[in-house]
Amino acid sequence: MSKIVVAVALLCSGLLSNLTIRNVLADSYNYFSDYECNMPLMKNAVLTATSSLNDRGPEKARLNGNSAWTPVENTYNHFLTLDLGDKRTTRKIATMGRPYTNEFVTEYIVQYSDDGEYWRSYVNPSNEPQMFKGNSDGNSIHYSVFDVPIIAQWVRINPTRWHDRISMRVELYGCDYVSDNLYFNGTGLVRFDLQREPIASTKESIRFRFKTATANGIMMYSRGTQGDYFALQLKDNKMVLNLDLGGGVMTSLSVGSLLDDNVWHDVVISRNRRDIVFSVDRVLVHGRIKGDFNRINLNRELFLGGVPNIQEGIAVPQNFSGCLENIYFNATNFIREMKEAFEIGENYRYQKVNTVYACPSPPIYPVTFTTRNSFVRLKGYEAQKTLNVSFYFRTYEERGMMLHHEFASGGFVKVYLEYGKVKIDLKLGDKPRIILDNYDEKFNDGKWHSFVLTMARNKLVLNIDLRPMTTTKTIQFSTGRTYHIAGGIDKHGFVGCMRLILVDGNYKLPKDWVQGEEVCCGDEVVVDACQMIDRCNPNPCQHNGVCHQNSMEFFCDCQHNGYAGAVCHTSSNPLSCQAFKNVQHVQQRVDINIDVDGSGPLKPFPVTCEFYTDGRVVTTLSHSQEHTTTVDGFQEPGSFEQNILYDADMQQIEALLNRSHSCWQRLSYSCRSSRLFNSPSESGNFRPFSWWVSRHNQPMDYWAGALPGSRKCECGILAKCHDPTKWCNCDSNSLEWTEDGGDIREKEYLPVRALKFGDTGTPLDEKQGRYTLGPLRCEGDDLFSNVVTFRIADATINLPPFDMGHSGDIYLEFKTTIESAVLFHATGPTDYIKLSIIGGNKLQFQYQAGSGPLGVNVGTSYHLNDNKWHTVSVERNRKEARLVVDGSIKAEVREPPGPVRALHLTSDLVVGANTEYRDGYVGCIRALLLNGKMVDLKEYAKRGLYGVTADCVGRCESSPCLNNGTCIERYDGYNCDCRWSAFKGRICADEIGVNLRSSSIIRYEFEGSFRSTIAENIRVGFTTTIPKGFLLGFSSNLTGEYLTIQISNSGHLRCIFDFGFERQEIIFPKKHFGLGQYHDVRFSRKNSGSTVVLEVDNYEPQEYHFDIKASADAQFNNIQYMYIGKNESMTDGFVGCVSRVQFDDIYPLKLMFQQNPPSNVKSLGTQLTEDFCGVEPVTHPPIDIETRPPPLVDEEKLRKAYNEVDAVLLGCLLVILFLLLCLMGFLIGRYLHRHKGNYLTHEDNGADGADDPDEAVMHSTTGHQVTKRKEWFI
Repeated sequence: MSKIVVAVALLCSGLLSNLTIRNVLADSYNYFSDYECNMPLMKNAVLTATSSLNDRGPEKARLNGNSAWTPVENTYNHFLTLDLGDKRTTRKIATMGRPYTNEFVTEYIVQYSDDGEYWRSYVNPSNEPQMFKGNSDGNSIHYSVFDVPIIAQWVRINPTRWHDRISMRVELYGCDYVSDNLYFNGTGLVRFDLQREPIASTKESIRFRFKTATANGIMMYSRGTQGDYFALQLKDNKMVLNLDLGGGVMTSLSVGSLLDDNVWHDVVISRNRRDIVFSVDRVLVHGRIKGDFNRINLNRELFLGGVPNIQEGIAVPQNFSGCLENIYFNATNFIREMKEAFEIGENYRYQKVNTVYACPSPPIYPVTFTTRNSFVRLKGYEAQKTLNVSFYFRTYEERGMMLHHEFASGGFVKVYLEYGKVKIDLKLGDKPRIILDNYDEKFNDGKWHSFVLTMARNKLVLNIDLRPMTTTKTIQFSTGRTYHIAGGIDKHGFVGCMRLILVDGNYKLPKDWVQGEEVCCGDEVVVDACQMIDRCNPNPCQHNGVCHQNSMEFFCDCQHNGYAGAVCHTSSNPLSCQAFKNVQHVQQRVDINIDVDGSGPLKPFPVTCEFYTDGRVVTTLSHSQEHTTTVDGFQEPGSFEQNILYDADMQQIEALLNRSHSCWQRLSYSCRSSRLFNSPSESGNFRPFSWWVSRHNQPMDYWAGALPGSRKCECGILAKCHDPTKWCNCDSNSLEWTEDGGDIREKEYLPVRALKFGDTGTPLDEKQGRYTLGPLRCEGDDLFSNVVTFRIADATINLPPFDMGHSGDIYLEFKTTIESAVLFHATGPTDYIKLSIIGGNKLQFQYQAGSGPLGVNVGTSYHLNDNKWHTVSVERNRKEARLVVDGSIKAEVREPPGPVRALHLTSDLVVGANTEYRDGYVGCIRALLLNGKMVDLKEYAKRGLYGVTADCVGRCESSPCLNNGTCIERYDGYNCDCRWSAFKGRICADEIGVNLRSSSIIRYEFEGSFRSTIAENIRVGFTTTIPKGFLLGFSSNLTGEYLTIQISNSGHLRCIFDFGFERQEIIFPKKHFGLGQYHDVRFSRKNSGSTVVLEVDNYEPQEYHFDIKASADAQFNNIQYMYIGKNESMTDGFVGCVSRVQFDDIYPLKLMFQQNPPSNVKSLGTQLTEDFCGVEPVTHPPIDIETRPPPLVDEEKLRKAYNEVDAVLLGCLLVILFLLLCLMGFLIGRYLHRHKGNYLTHEDNGADGADDPDEAVMHSTTGHQVTKRKEWFI
């Protein structure tokens, strides 16, 4: 048996004998081992570049050279092109920077081409150009592996990020490319017999290459007698895989687009049981095969290139037209094995029909018109009475001129696209223009469409996709000389591709068109390539948004999916009922959709929000069985079953449960002679007649209102059952109706998934039951209780690095009083993101993704630092960055043209300051979501982080401002506003008083309309040693009404007033007020002025009630003056110190002693000065000063560093010892070889004990009696 028989027989089992079978994974395709395909490819390559410096040309770009390629300018539009001389398999690339410098490329794009003109980018699984990581210095080598090898002759590198300057050296690794081809002409196929060796497999991999110019065709097909099949086909220029493992349920996967462009495409299919990966040109689709089976069973035929008749799973009727290359089933090359089988005569299992081992190129030369100014001017037959123009076209543009011809007889004919529809504008001589609109469908769908326009006398035929539309009118014309294709005269030309352009039946190869004469304009017309990009494949619109595109960009339609933004990323629905309440004026009850994970994958679902006056918010999720249902005629335990269908799926419900403070569901069962649990029972012998099923499909052993595992109902827990010997009311088996019910509050078991009942007899007996299951109800939202306070400006929460990539979002809510601060910041080698509040009324999001910095600002007409909660949502996607403040104020900034670069962030996501702990934020932050996932900020705060506290706790929470002072929150401190207090100072505790003499008088005049009151708030503090005097008085000359507070001669406090009903006098006799002590007196009225409340010092308030006639008026009318110390009619006034003077919101002493006092308050007697009346101000303990702890040190790194230092110190010590030994040896040698010499001294002898110099001379022994002394020379 040949190898191919064994290979195909064991196609999916991974058991090929003498072959290594590789399972192709989603993120790694091991085509060859390093030994097989890892050779340097650039030995004979030709290197060119868009530009270069004089001494750093492209030839310097070879790896390990002593220089590097460096372009003239540092821009994104430079390419290093590598011509490998022949088609190669490239598996790996190595890069370096310029040696011994900081010039290197940190990121780049790789492109490849079969002809050196039409380039395709190596893309990632999302069909975006892959950004390869480069170097970190100029000397080291960085390798990047191509998961799917590049098979091409030309490779070029486009640097996108760099350090200092673009400089790079390159090497490619791979091997020669050997191809085995099969060509199919649309009528051919290859049949391989599987009946002798059927396939039964749980895993397999298939990979091959293909190219075609047709949009539909069957590539591979096989099936078995048990209903298994797989069908791989092209449908509408997309690759479609239909698969059934025998369960009768088809799984369909689609990937790729514009695959009929006649260039090579790489296909990989990998299956492991029911998990499957489908890839075309590195664009991946992950799928899960439907059904319950894991094995595919194929025992009929395997077809390549087509089938003889339509089979199950096939969606197109045409066989494949084009080339298949290097078809690998696991590790076996099918085409090569088939060739060998025919060569040795063992081809009895093969059948080839209309196929050849080659890949001829079809005579199709597409042309791309890249701009609206590009066009082709072709010649036709002049002065003819007929015309015929035909071509194929494909485009994504809604508008564009496709054909324009001027008649020699006057007039013209135009064919153009308008809103995707093909229309004709016809003008004949002096006749009015005619607009023909014959087709209802749109043709800007990116597919190839055939176009034929035929005109003759009195007849016009427009034929699109072989559907002719004939117009019969009076038509007479004479053709002109030239035909403008795709524009020319009209500035709004056609953008897209055309092929097989014929004018009057004549075809001229596009490569033979004359530039300037026939083609305009330069590189704007690309010949022999259709350079269109399907920007909607894979769909960049999230949450099932509908993608549309033109030649430049894509657009997302998010109208019907509950999301918004350029890519339908941001949810338009609130996160919860609590979130809805935070931004809306709510009623008691409202039906809305909520999106519990925001921008995450879960869809919105309907709920009912209930808002209570005490602030509680309850979310109600309904289901299909909320009505009371009768159960009758089901005797066996659990024989009646009711599954519960909720208005949300289980993942959505679990997210709601996990976020809620508490949840419950009401369940009750009314019964008549129908038992529920058959209680009492033992734990090992619990056999109930009825039960409910939890979220995890677990039968539960307790009824609503009881405890898990109790095997009881609520009455059994409370010992209040109808039959005391039973644990449920229904278990009493009473002929009367009884009920067991309660709330299920264990969130881990909610919601109720199903209900099962029994013991309801037959429809003819008395046994019967009725159950009612209420909706799932939840209260609270943990998202908004997940609050922390930053109380110090450099305090932060450092989250793990946030991979924002190409698309990501951050949501948070903040409350602060700071004007300018950084809310969060993260950085990478060059990229960063930062959200700041600026000036108290603007939010700014800044970021950089490879290119220059971008920013989006939202200014508000109100203050954002007003100590109220504000929401902010930041989103960056492939098209724009978006900032939304308080749910409605939005701003966007578009991404610059070119490839969208992923944000590469390597630092921590620092919340509360920038990464250097500057520009810090103080205030509260809650509800932080990263890509829809909640971050548990409280958990970080509970770790004892510096300057961060759990919950939103400001400095004003402790009410530090006294005496009616208003606390102004700063979170890192506070300020006290003493405007509405009779005090001053930092906490409004400093007395403002005055020492009064007998002649002193202070008068306050009520300006403007005089004040009238019925409930005054009067306060005065004083100290005196003279037990008499006028403290405070109010009067009106207009009404004669007055109020006086004074000290009587007996030393008691006395209040006298007349408010129009009669004179009243109140004496406070419990205290003598002339003993020099400080006293605080408060006078107020209530009950429409009929009750006076007098508060003195710390005594209990005294209330005095007065009977006021119905006709009397208790209002103190038209108050004109307030006097302190005495009034103008008195001779002697109060002697002592007075402070804390207050009348409602008037503080006369505070006004009098301010820097520029008003004119209505003044001292009429002697000059007065401010005094604190001997009352020392109250003070608070100082706020503890916190300092940022030193950064955490990695002990392993520190130990390693110490080890390195120890080694260095030991080495230095040994060197020093060695040098000392050398020095010692040198000195010893000098000593042993020293030179000896003599000299004579003339020092005086005998003068050692002399008292002075004269005596020393007298006693000295001088002259010739000298001794020899020795001096040593070294």
